[in-house]
Amino acid sequence: MAREEQFASISFQVLVIGSRGSGKSAFVRAAGSETERSQEEEIADGVQMRKITSLYNTFTTVVDFIEMPADDRYVSLLPHFGGSAACVALVVNILDPHGHTDLCNRLAALGAPPPCGLLVVQGSLPALSAASGEERRRLDPLREVASRWGLKFLRFESMEQMERGRLLHAVCDLVLGDVPEGADPMHLVGRRVTRS
Repeated sequence: MAREEQFASISFQVLVIGSRGSGKSAFVRAAGSETERSQEEEIADGVQMRKITSLYNTFTTVVDFIEMPADDRYVSLLPHFGGSAACVALVVNILDPHGHTDLCNRLAALGAPPPCGLLVVQGSLPALSAASGEERRRLDPLREVASRWGLKFLRFESMEQMERGRLLHAVCDLVLGDVPEGADPMHLVGRRVTRS
């Protein structure tokens, strides 16, 4: 039996949402940079999907990252995609003065809290703004939203920092973290996770 066949294979979807220029694509690329295993990309009607296969503990994971376009016409689809995703990743650029409002609008459009989720805040303000307290004034409301919605809060000041952030591992921790190493993940089936 090949080493690959010794691992249980589990699959799930991650919905990635945010405004234009928030860093959604950078988030997905950073997650994919963690593995040298297979990756497939597909685009349909503006919705981008990247399928990333990797190892997590004793499982082979197949994670579909579904990146929703920022256009308003896709907002009505968020409940459908959010309802089938095991995890929702919301991406906000700290430079966007409307980032907090946009985040709240997208969360409201989901219709229900995600089963598990990440709030990824990326980018950095000019040094003068950071020194004046502007960064804290923008981050505090985002942290409050993350707390209220039960989202794991991640902060990256640069794309390089994001690429070193082990994002794929963080997503797998959220979705599969309650599976003891070496255990059978069957209890996850039906919670937006499938086994093949």
